[in-house]
Amino acid sequence: MIEIGLLGSLRVRRNGEDVTPSAPKLRRVLALLVLNANSLVSVDQLCEELWEDHPPFSALTTLQTYIYQLRRRLLLATGQQGAPFGSRPPHGTPALLTRVSGYELRLQDKQAVDAYRFERLVERGKAEERGGAREEAARTLAEALDVWRGPALVDVSAGRRLSAWSTQLEGRRKNVQEQRFSLELELGRHHAVLDELAGAFRDHPTHEAFAGQLMKALHRCGRRPDALEVFRTLRGHLVDELGLEPSLQLQRLHQEVLADRRPPTAAVARTARTGGPAGPGVRPNSPAPAQLPADIGDFVGREDELAQLEAFLGGNRACTGMRVVEVHGPPGVGKSAFAIRAAHRLRPRFPDGQLFIDLSTVGDGSQQLTDVLSACLSACGIEREKQPTGLDELSRLFRSWTADRRVLVVVDDVLTASQLRAVMPGGAGCAVVATNRYRAHSLSTGRKITLPTLSADEALQLYDRVADDSSSAKDRAAVRELIHMCEGLPLAVRAVAGRVAARPSWSAGRLVDRLRGNQRLLLELPAGTQSLMSTVASSYRHLPKPSRDLLHTLLGLSRPRWRIGELRALMRGRAGDMETLLEYLVDVHLVEETTPSGTDPVYTVPTLTRQALLQLLPDGVHADRPDDTVDRPRGDVVLVKIKAPRRAS
Repeated sequence: MIEIGLLGSLRVRRNGEDVTPSAPKLRRVLALLVLNANSLVSVDQLCEELWEDHPPFSALTTLQTYIYQLRRRLLLATGQQGAPFGSRPPHGTPALLTRVSGYELRLQDKQAVDAYRFERLVERGKAEERGGAREEAARTLAEALDVWRGPALVDVSAGRRLSAWSTQLEGRRKNVQEQRFSLELELGRHHAVLDELAGAFRDHPTHEAFAGQLMKALHRCGRRPDALEVFRTLRGHLVDELGLEPSLQLQRLHQEVLADRRPPTAAVARTARTGGPAGPGVRPNSPAPAQLPADIGDFVGREDELAQLEAFLGGNRACTGMRVVEVHGPPGVGKSAFAIRAAHRLRPRFPDGQLFIDLSTVGDGSQQLTDVLSACLSACGIEREKQPTGLDELSRLFRSWTADRRVLVVVDDVLTASQLRAVMPGGAGCAVVATNRYRAHSLSTGRKITLPTLSADEALQLYDRVADDSSSAKDRAAVRELIHMCEGLPLAVRAVAGRVAARPSWSAGRLVDRLRGNQRLLLELPAGTQSLMSTVASSYRHLPKPSRDLLHTLLGLSRPRWRIGELRALMRGRAGDMETLLEYLVDVHLVEETTPSGTDPVYTVPTLTRQALLQLLPDGVHADRPDDTVDRPRGDVVLVKIKAPRRAS
């Protein structure tokens, strides 16, 4: 048995063993013979492919040597033993035959070659489409495209003929992609092919068909600005590279997007699935919402937690209730990134839409929860003028819209359980992933996942991915010190790695020196739109006053670690209140609690969190460190006077 691959790197397997030749000219001869399998390839054609217009005097002898080497390496027959010259080999045996004016690669089954397998699947898909079986046709064309492993003959130094063949194969591939995308769009699967269309347009930025199909998909997904950006990108490439304007057909599509005129495909698909119209106030052609932010390409770790979440939300469960996972963890631990990564992995299981609800704007007071929920309903196709105005009515409408759908809802930066309840879907087939900075305000149902900080190895891996710093291998000790300063918090690791990446002239060692001299710098280094200071500030800002007062007291203590007995003695008559407030600070992840075996709990504020909190406390409440030279009985906890540090202007 022989298997030959041309759609990608050249690959030959004989009886399961890799026998791909490595010599460049030998690979050229083989590729030309395979592309003309069961047909004669003349000596002139082979010589032209190998040497173009300047064959050596020994060309014929050299070519015969190449043929001999191919027969030997690939175990190809030459004909039946004792049979006349040029006769057929035994039935089913691949052979390299010598003909009067050239050579022939004889294959009993041309499907052993991926290029011919691709063509057979394409023809079958076209026949299915002509017969009206569009679903089957789309599947078959997708199967044909899956045969490709990369650009045709990518590692073969091609001459004239092979170059022409490669160009022809690549053109055929693009035509099939275009045909398959067209079928998927007709079937209303714009969400399913959106990423593939974006990749195809990225690879072929002047391909008008891909651009048009991507614009249609984005428009149907409710992403008009992105669809218009595709047109601008295409036009820029066409004008700059070819001096052409987009075709009239594409310009008409551009006008349709500007006017927000959408085809009815999505509505037809919805009606077919539900057996009726979408409901009062719902736009009849509204697409399924797909609001997830882009996945994080350099995400690291969390495999156990992701597996736990996927098993709970995506697995087949006997109960029929809606499933909720709440993600907790300290400031900067990467709760949002984790939720987004999990949602992308779960996306295929929720075909009726994926909603992303960011409650940070509610927390900082810039938006009302009713505004956020109203925008969410608009994304679901319910026109604003048809929506009620009260929060309870909006919540009921959202539950009605999701009642018979399978929708994934990601709720980021929840402050209270009441916020989360307001945006909960109503369908048993729905699921919710919520990031909650306050464990004390979580729901009584669902699964809770608390994210730990990254291990040293995971943090180092994240740094390498973000910084992409070739010099870090020589400065590994400084990189490890940076990682140590970050305390395993992904936000801090991204911040320092991003600073090194943004300053090519900087080394990790230089940044270490800067951070040693200015502790506030690490807190304020941005990682995207956030810094560690901003995320700690958000947690601190929403603390009730009694909890905040206790936190001030803890930050004023002389030691960073305290046992519960020491704190009881310090608070005296308020010990009961103190323990309740302390548990609350643990629940909001500003204080850590550990319970060594057989001893009382020990409490501490993590170093980076402490440094951020010290910067946030009001004047007159900040702690000067006590004089370490003062003799003091071991184990004593001293309450020191607080003084605000000088703030940078």
